[in-house]
Amino acid sequence: MSLAQYLKSFSRLRTYKDRKKWSALTTYQAPHKPFLLLSIMDLIAQGAITNNFIEPSFELLDTFNGHWNSIMPLGSKTSMAYPFPRLKNNGFWQTKSFHM
Repeated sequence: MSLAQYLKSFSRLRTYKDRKKWSALTTYQAPHKPFLLLSIMDLIAQGAITNNFIEPSFELLDTFNGHWNSIMPLGSKTSMAYPFPRLKNNGFWQTKSFHM
């Protein structure tokens, strides 16, 4: 996938829209997917993520929570687990199942 294709996919990111649940701060959409993608990009820029296999980690969680806490009202609860499986519907994310 080219950079232009990623930009197109990111600009069309499917998010949960609900004016009653989300405020104008998030354009009335769930911010989980954008915050996860920003967190991944931050960690790539820092050299902490070096391949295309993204898995939950304490570093990723801290970065995600940092984005959440910088935008969302105090006391807002979230989970980084929400966007992981849902990103596969956006055309650039694949999930991997592990069987033991």
